[in-house]
Amino acid sequence: MANSHSGPIGGSRARRSRRAFLIVTVVAVIAVAITAAVFAFSRGTRAVTESALALHQADDTLRVATVARFQLGFSVHLEGLDREFGSDFSEVSRRSIDEAEAALDQLEVGVEDLERLGAPLEVRQAAADYVAVSTAVLVALEAGDSLGAQQLVESRLPGAFEDLAALLVAERETELEAVNSSDRSTATYGNVTRFLLAAVIPLLIIILYREIVRRQQRQAELEIRLDAERQLSKAREDFIANASHELRTPLTSIYGIAQLLREEPDMPVTADEMIDIINSEATDLNRMVEDLLTTARLAAGQLRYEPEHVETEGEVEKIIGPFQRNGADVTAQVESAVVNVDRLRQQQVVRNLISNATKYGGPHIRLRGRVEGQWFVWTVADDGEGVPAELEERLFQRFIHQHSFQQAVAGGVGLGLSIVKSLAEGMGGSVSYEKTPEEVRFIVRVPLAAEQPDIIETGGWVTGPIEGAA
Repeated sequence: MANSHSGPIGGSRARRSRRAFLIVTVVAVIAVAITAAVFAFSRGTRAVTESALALHQADDTLRVATVARFQLGFSVHLEGLDREFGSDFSEVSRRSIDEAEAALDQLEVGVEDLERLGAPLEVRQAAADYVAVSTAVLVALEAGDSLGAQQLVESRLPGAFEDLAALLVAERETELEAVNSSDRSTATYGNVTRFLLAAVIPLLIIILYREIVRRQQRQAELEIRLDAERQLSKAREDFIANASHELRTPLTSIYGIAQLLREEPDMPVTADEMIDIINSEATDLNRMVEDLLTTARLAAGQLRYEPEHVETEGEVEKIIGPFQRNGADVTAQVESAVVNVDRLRQQQVVRNLISNATKYGGPHIRLRGRVEGQWFVWTVADDGEGVPAELEERLFQRFIHQHSFQQAVAGGVGLGLSIVKSLAEGMGGSVSYEKTPEEVRFIVRVPLAAEQPDIIETGGWVTGPIEGAA
């Protein structure tokens, strides 16, 4: 049956995986494209900024070079007027010289900035020549050699200025072209980015919306299936509980009538044997009904435990008495102790294990009980063959007989050992299985009560010889 569903389920999962992979791939590609466009736009913007700064710096450098040339020429002209006409323009000439010196300082700073922004080396060399000639003019003016300064201004300064100005103009044109080119590229990348954001984001929203709707539909379908399964499970558990209650009434009548017949004095031997069979089968059927009811309560979470202090001695006869009366070879050796358990559930646990041993174990069954640390350990042992090794890991699962190992389960419904495990753990204990060459053991541990009797004085419970008692 599992294989018949594996194809559609596997195909559906594969389709969902492919769709998810496709969506993730598309989203990743779009994200990479948008990231690349944004990066390119940012890079273009940075290039525009750098080119614009270089353009501004070239203009500013050309301006201060022009200012320096004008102020130097103006100072030389004033010095010539003073020399020829005896006038006194020394103060005005001094201000022109100071402005020329300041312009030359700004020129050097501007050339350094241009060089840092990528200007060619020729600009630095032309600026150095221009500054050298201008400095020579200033030195001549400071020395009072107005004729020498005039000769430098007329002969060397124009050529140095024109060389520097030509290079600065060329640099300015280059940077202007770079600005225009970067601006066009930036505009293109910006348009691409805007297109991607405008077109892709709505597409992604639509895709995500569809996935959310699909997920909600699957969730709704799953909730519907889960609700149907819960209703089916509840109906099944209600049926088991009702059937268990209904079966208890005739079973009680059958068992009571059989006991009354046993007390009749003139019953023939064959009738006694038949009554024993009736009692045995009624006991087993009553245990199976109790198992069904317990399973229904466990599944519904309605099983309640009523822990109390229980003396182990007083429980032995209640547990093994029905089996001994039905002819089973059950012996007991149980230490006196007080355990903190639900009395009826503890009896059900040990009875289920003994019933399992009478049906599928060896002919000799031994019930042992001993104190071990903070636990009281019940051991149900028999000299049978035990269960197959491949079944041991699943021994305490429900309906284990459906796996064709009916010889290992307690009763005919496959619930006995699973109930033992659930009840033992519900009382704070545990159950385990052991197999040795001498015997097969089911071991149940339940918690001891805080106060214990003196075991030496009470002596415990012993019935019959115990073979190979541990």
